[in-house]
Amino acid sequence: MTKEIKLLVLLVTGDCNLRCVYCYARGGESKRHMSWEVARQAVDYAAARSKSFKIQFSGGEPLLNLPLVKEVAAYVRSRRLSVKLQLQTNGTLITPAVARELKSLGVALGVSLDGRPEINDRLRPFAGGGGSTLAVIRGLQNLAAEGIKVGLTVVLTAESTAGLTQLVELAAYLGNVYGISLDLLRPLGRSREGRVAPPEPELLNQQVKAAIKRAEEIARLGGPLIRFREVERLKYQLCRGVARQHYCYATTGQSLAVAPDGSVYPCASLCGLAEFYLGRITDGRFSLAEALAGTPLPGRTVERVPGCRDCPDRFSCGGGCPARAYAFTGRVDRACEADCLLRKVYLDFVKIGEYF
Repeated sequence: MTKEIKLLVLLVTGDCNLRCVYCYARGGESKRHMSWEVARQAVDYAAARSKSFKIQFSGGEPLLNLPLVKEVAAYVRSRRLSVKLQLQTNGTLITPAVARELKSLGVALGVSLDGRPEINDRLRPFAGGGGSTLAVIRGLQNLAAEGIKVGLTVVLTAESTAGLTQLVELAAYLGNVYGISLDLLRPLGRSREGRVAPPEPELLNQQVKAAIKRAEEIARLGGPLIRFREVERLKYQLCRGVARQHYCYATTGQSLAVAPDGSVYPCASLCGLAEFYLGRITDGRFSLAEALAGTPLPGRTVERVPGCRDCPDRFSCGGGCPARAYAFTGRVDRACEADCLLRKVYLDFVKIGEYF
C-alpha cells in the first residue's frame, strides 16, 4: 500500500542572489526557474496520495520566482486542498510589498541568518561580494511590520558556532523571531572548496549550551524566549512517550523534492546527487514508492543504523539526518558523529529540566 505523502518540496528556482560559501545546492550557478506545469503536476501527484500535506518552497532563493509561489498558493486554494505552505528564504528580497504579499499567502517563513554581520557577511555574501546581513535585517523588520513571526535557520560552521550566543541576542532584539533551527555544515557543494570549516566537537558542545542558556536568561529578564526547534521536539516526545523510529519523511517514503526541471529526489538535501535521482514528476508513469524501493532510505530505522542500535537515547532522534550522514560518510545507513553530539546536547537540557 502506498503511504500518504506528507511533504512536497518545490525547488522553484536554482537561481540565488547570494553566494553562500557552503551552499550544498550551489545556489545561483543555475538560473533555471520551475515552470507552472512542473509545479502543478507535483502538487497533483501529492494531492492524489494524501489528505493533508505540507508544501515547502525552496531553491536557490524562492523569492526570485515569487510569481510561481503565488500561483501554487492560488491553485491549492482553488482545489480546497488541506495544505500548509512553508518558504525558506535568505530574507534579502523582502521589501514591505513582498512582506504584505507573503502575509496574504499565509505562508510560514524560515529565514537563514548565520550570525552578526562580520560572520554572516563572510559566509553568506551577495553574488557581487558585498555583505548581506543588513538586507536580511531589513527584511525581518519588514515582516515584523506585518506582524509576521519567523524561524531562523543557522548553518553551524566553526565561525557561526562561535557566535551563536550573539545571534540569540540579535534574534531577541528583532522581536519577531520565535525560534532557531541549527543545521550542521554538510561537506557537499561549495563547502568542499575549503573556504569554510565545521565546528570542532568541543566548540559545538560549549557554544550550543551557552546559546540555549542565553535564550533562557533573556526570557527570565523579560525578553522573548527564543526556542530551539529540536529541543522543543524532544520535549514533546519525552512528555508523550513517543519513540522515534525514523528521522524524517524521507526515511518513511512520504516526502519528495522536485527540482526546477521536474527531477524528483527523496529530500531537498539530496537533490542533484545522481544516486538519489528517482525520476521525473512529469512522467505519467512515475511512482515514488517504486522509485524508492531501489534505495536504502525506506528501511532506515534507528535500529538498523550501526552506532545507533545500542544507544540508550536512540528513540529520541530516529537515527539522525540521512543526508548529513551521506555527506560525512558517503552512506545514508550510517550515523553522523557530529549529529549525535548535537542531539545529546539538546537531550541534556530536556532531561535535567533546564529548558523552559
